[in-house]
Amino acid sequence: MTTEIYYFSGTGNSLAVARDMTEKINGKLIPIASVMYKDSIESDADVIGIVFPTYYEPYGGVPLIVRRFIAKLENIDSKYIFAICTYGSISVNALNFLDEILQSRGGKLIAGFTVNMPYNMGSSSLNSPQKQQKMFRV
Repeated sequence: MTTEIYYFSGTGNSLAVARDMTEKINGKLIPIASVMYKDSIESDADVIGIVFPTYYEPYGGVPLIVRRFIAKLENIDSKYIFAICTYGSISVNALNFLDEILQSRGGKLIAGFTVNMPYNMGSSSLNSPQKQQKMFRV
């Protein structure tokens, strides 16, 4: 069984999660930005993973680049698709919205996970070095 993990990362949190997952399951790591020039995206993999940060925006917190990526995916009806979204303070409704987008393309989100990472939007008590180190150890 082959696995491709597509990721988008703004600050590196989602990249770290995507790298860890790829290592653990012996998959292929692919930056979403590297395939966005294509008119359509087809994968020969049996399993597709999508890793991204949640954003404070409409569309359930799913970043625009991830929504555009999914709009280009072809032949995903028989794929096992999972997603991991990272978040700093709250995880919004990103996984439900992602599933809606996938279903509009003929696919389905089979599994979804959220990973709490250090909050990186400005300075706040959420950014304390002690809290960050504790989160990374888990």
